[in-house]
This record gives sequence, C-alpha cells and structure tokens, in this order.
Amino acid sequence: MAAKRDYYEVLGVPREASEADVKKAYRRLARDHHPDANPGDTGAEERFKELTEAYEVLSNPEARRAYDTYGHQVPRGGGGGGYPGGGDPFGGFQDIFEAFFGDRFGGGTFFGGAGARRPSRGGDAEVEVELSLHEAAFGAEREVNVQTVRNCSVCGGVGGTQTRTCGTCGGAGIIQTVRDSLLGQMVSTQQCSTCGGSGRIIEVTCENCRGGGRVSEMASRHIRIPEGIEDGMRMRISGAGHDGDPGAPPGDLYVIIKVKDAPELLRDGDDLVHRMRITFVEAALGTTVEVPTLEGSRAVDIEAGTQPGTTLRIGGEGMPRLRKRGRGDLKLVVDVMVPTRISPEQRELLEKFEESSGKETYNGSGGSFFDRLRSVFR
Repeated sequence: MAAKRDYYEVLGVPREASEADVKKAYRRLARDHHPDANPGDTGAEERFKELTEAYEVLSNPEARRAYDTYGHQVPRGGGGGGYPGGGDPFGGFQDIFEAFFGDRFGGGTFFGGAGARRPSRGGDAEVEVELSLHEAAFGAEREVNVQTVRNCSVCGGVGGTQTRTCGTCGGAGIIQTVRDSLLGQMVSTQQCSTCGGSGRIIEVTCENCRGGGRVSEMASRHIRIPEGIEDGMRMRISGAGHDGDPGAPPGDLYVIIKVKDAPELLRDGDDLVHRMRITFVEAALGTTVEVPTLEGSRAVDIEAGTQPGTTLRIGGEGMPRLRKRGRGDLKLVVDVMVPTRISPEQRELLEKFEESSGKETYNGSGGSFFDRLRSVFR
C-alpha cells in the first residue's frame, strides 16, 4: 500500500496557508479532477477523493492542528489505543472524515460539567453549476454529482458489526471525577479515552467502512434553478450535505451559480445592456437595426441625428426579477462608427459636406457624451 501524500502537497499550498487559500486551492483542483470532467479516466475519482480528504482535514482548525502535530498518525480513542492491526490510525479516507465530522478532539468541563457528547451535525457540501445567460433568465434543471460522506449502511455508522458497552464509562461516553477543594467539590467531566466518547467498544470491525463508520459516495441530485438567478448566488438544499453522527442531522448542500458571459448582452442587475453599433451616416440619417434579445432579434428604429452614447430603452426585455413579477429593461447604447479608410472620392464628398455645414448642423445634440453614458448603468 502506497504511503499517503502530505495534505499540503496534495492541495499545493504552503503549511502557513490561510483557510481561504486552502478552500481556493481545493475548489480549483476539484473542478479539474472531478470524475465528470474526466470521462474515461479511471484515476480521476481517486485523485478527487485524495483532494477532498486533504481539504476536509486542513479546512477544519482542530483537525489541522492535530495533523500538523502528528501527521497521518493522529491518535484516536479505542480499546487498543490505535487502529486495529497496527496500521494507519486514521483508517484511511473514511476515518479522516470521522475525525473531521465526528469531533473526536473532545476536552473536559468543570463545576458540574455536561453530559455525554452530543452527536455532531454533518458538514456542508458544495457544488458549482455553470449556466448560460438564457438559462439564468428562464431557469434550468441540472443533474449534478456530489461527493458526500455517509454513515456506513452496514454498521449504521458505529464502525463495527459487533460491539459491547464500554466497561470504563458504562456506556456514558464520559468519565466524571469529583475532587474536594477550598471552594467545595469540583466535578471534572472528561471524554472517555477507552471508547473515544462513543460508549461502545468495537469487537468486530466493519469491513465495509474499515472501522471508520463513514463511507464516501458520489450521489446524483436533480436541481431546479429559478428564473432570474445571478452569478455568484448560492442555493441551499437542506439536508443534502454530509451525514452527521448517528442520530444527528446531515449538513446542507450549497449550489454555487456561475453565469457565463453572453457575447452581445451584458447584465446590469435586472437590466440587459447591448452595444448597438451603427455607422455615422446611419446615425445622421436614421435607420432600422436588428438587435438581440433573450427571445431572439427584433427591429429598432434609430432617429436621424442620434448621438454617440445615446441610450434607448426597451421595457420588459431584460432579466426576469428573481422571486418577483416583471422583468427589467433592455438598454441599447449607441456606438457610432467613424470610417478609418476612405477613398479620394469619399474624402471630396465629406469635405464638401463640411464646407456647407454650420453650427446649426450640430446643435441640439442633447447633453454631453458622458452625461449620456452615465445613464446606462445604475
């Protein structure tokens, strides 16, 4: 069996990397090595599991401190004080998730203390979904694959197919010690080191989860994306994350939305903006132009004398408003094209036009260019 790689090496981050740097590195690598992005690559799933394993440890402060201290040989509670058979105490991928989700780094409380450790809620999972602008406008449906950690179906998340009550704590999972002091009796409550706080001793290790109580699964989930959703928004699907301890609720699944840029339409809140390019002759004489909308192109009349930067609005042709009625507007920003190459004959005609023009030819332009441009964006 090959030795485990250093988690920092797996994610390609230095040991002093911040939690944000760890998350950023994981998300980038997870996209590249996700099995869906590598069809036919039999090693993609193992690489993805290795990345997820490293992230789940380094993104959790307690698990990371333990890893920085002990490396892959993090001590764990149990009848023998280590992993059965003398192997990796984490028990592989599933046991690392046990350390992360199972809160095995318990401490003590004083002056009466608390009862047995409460089962921990499952961690949250994330998946990224990319949409076109049209899909963001009118909604979409997606089938996504999510890598999650589940309680073992064979042993119910216990880690063993045969267990017995811990003789040290009597099944409570904690040890209480009473001491006399100048202030009276002090009760110290500590997690039982024999059973690790579970109250049970495993006699026969579960082969399905290798004693960790957890297994990693790739689950397919159908997602409905609402109309009008924006880039960067997160959708929460309750209970679709990682399983918690037996008896505790699972975490949630967060769907992160990424909207691809459209070639001719720029989003501005609920409005859409289109750069409408016309020639200087069309701007002077007026014309009819085909412009793109979410439902296809439509004809728009341009008045004679239209100035560069002028913004025309078409009501109700923008983005649907998320969870509201109505739609935004389509804003058409006029971009007047000036010729860069002209023939001698064209030059002569333009010079004659200029000679016959006066101030009245250019009056009434309707404000400065920057005033017109400011009206485009809110």
